[in-house]
Amino acid sequence: MRTRLALLAALALPGLTACDTEPEDGPAVTELKQALPRAEAMTIAMPSGAFQVPQQATFYAFTWGTTQHVNAFVRRITQVIEDVVELPATETDGSTYAVWGPWTEPLSPATWQVRVDRQGDGYTYAVQAWPRDGSPEAAVTVLSGQHTPGADARRGAGAWTYDLSAARSVDPIAHDALGQIAVTYTLADSRQIEVTFTDVQGAFSEQATSTLYRYTETSDRAGTFDFVSNLDIDEDDPAKDRRELLQVRARWTAEGPGRADVLATHGDLPAGVQAEVSECWGPAFTRDFIQFTVAGMAYPQGDPAACAYGEAELPMFDGFDPDAFADDGLLEALPQPQEFDPPGVAVDAPVATPAVYYAMARDIIAGLRDQVGGALQIVTDITRNPPNACDARGCLWGPWTDWDTRTSFRLTIARTEGDAFAYQVGVKAFAADAEWQPLIAGGYADTAEGGQGGFTFDYDVLASFTDAVASGSARAEYARLGDRGALNVRYDALSWGEAAPIDARYFLGYGPQGGVFDLRFPFDTDEGDPARSAIEEITARVRWATSGAGVANVIVTGGDLEGEGEALAVECWDDTAARTHIDFIVRALGAERLPELDGPGCLVTDWQTADFPPLSDEGGEG
Repeated sequence: MRTRLALLAALALPGLTACDTEPEDGPAVTELKQALPRAEAMTIAMPSGAFQVPQQATFYAFTWGTTQHVNAFVRRITQVIEDVVELPATETDGSTYAVWGPWTEPLSPATWQVRVDRQGDGYTYAVQAWPRDGSPEAAVTVLSGQHTPGADARRGAGAWTYDLSAARSVDPIAHDALGQIAVTYTLADSRQIEVTFTDVQGAFSEQATSTLYRYTETSDRAGTFDFVSNLDIDEDDPAKDRRELLQVRARWTAEGPGRADVLATHGDLPAGVQAEVSECWGPAFTRDFIQFTVAGMAYPQGDPAACAYGEAELPMFDGFDPDAFADDGLLEALPQPQEFDPPGVAVDAPVATPAVYYAMARDIIAGLRDQVGGALQIVTDITRNPPNACDARGCLWGPWTDWDTRTSFRLTIARTEGDAFAYQVGVKAFAADAEWQPLIAGGYADTAEGGQGGFTFDYDVLASFTDAVASGSARAEYARLGDRGALNVRYDALSWGEAAPIDARYFLGYGPQGGVFDLRFPFDTDEGDPARSAIEEITARVRWATSGAGVANVIVTGGDLEGEGEALAVECWDDTAARTHIDFIVRALGAERLPELDGPGCLVTDWQTADFPPLSDEGGEG
């Protein structure tokens, strides 16, 4: 590697040519270099053997695969450092600090630089990077840490943090993940390495993951590996797609035999139910014993006396609270699509040609369910897994990425006071330098009989990241009070595709006796007549009984109506949605004449107009 790096230096470092004699670092600079993290010291060393052998221990293979995953991340990180410092320092005072680089590998978009400083009895260091065609002023810190030496410079204790998002911002090809990795370690005759993944998301990984790892190796090479993360243990069952919280402790002797103990909770498991597995393997890594325990019932197979470790043990990480990690109570405060599926105007068995305004109300209510429910499906997708982080106030879910659009989403929810909550869904492009923008923002409060809440949805924000054709915004408020409920929706400057922006209002109220649906929206009532293409405004109140029979009072204004005229209609239908009465009139605006109201089969015979309760941000507006 040294010959290759010398050639690279001739290409990358000013003032150094292939003909120059490469100077050597002095002892003090070499000591500074030894404070940097190295892949060899940070590698998790688990005994391995032939894979896919009959009766291979499942959790041996799982643990081995997990350690290799962690090792690969660490190697990728430390390899950059080792490549840079393989060359002599480019700046040093020979004692208290040294700088290696700038160094740019051919075809790489990034330039790297490493600096180590002596601080008392220890060292601090930082790895920075910037675009190769940029200047050091554009540098971002990719890795920073500190090291306190032990018996020699390569031993000791320390910690370092790697910012994957920063690395991706300068080299998205070689460093394609987002998030952060923090490592603490003690290196002596025995080793302990603890790794924390915070919101780490690799390319084409749908869900960001926060994970805890701890590896301990004794002087005789026996080891322990602790692992806590969210994984879907039912990944082959599409009906069970929530991730469970998995806690694993694997232990092994220097010769290879070992034991893994596993605890699964949350996710698709019922509240309060946990699944446990203990598995032991021998020198060939084949299973000697396994026991499944679900809801307190144990199912053993094999001889427990063959286990290298007799008692089950689970990992313990400082500050880790599994219940807070998957706080299901907060989920109940989030709007779900089913919140917007109230009983509508539909009847059980409608006739082939139902009443016109019955069909209009039925279809618009169904459209509201689809549109509002579709918006909230984002919330459902994000919270399908346990949250990534929680504290006493609230939780964070995500980032979660839709790889078809390379768009990332995250959700935060916090308790504001009492039983009230506020939440927000942010969206951004999957890129390290992209900024989060608010897509959904809302709140919810529990009440004695149910709850009430509301949210806004910004279609303009969504369209800026995806191929969505809508623009404008939607606002919705809802309430559930026992067997009564209401849904209040506004669309502001809403446009689909090339259509002109519109404003629309809807209010739906329902209870044990039936429901009422008020609506106001623009519509071309003469859409089949090209000579009358202007847009009218429809305002209507639709009322119905639980049987399905109902009545609609409709006012049409503007558009192709002459002057300040308006068209009024009353339509009634029975419990099969068959029209029983209809009457139209055209009157001057402000006139008092009404259509015939006492037609046969009408549920009610009083004329009522739409009434839209104000949303919380409209003050006293009616």
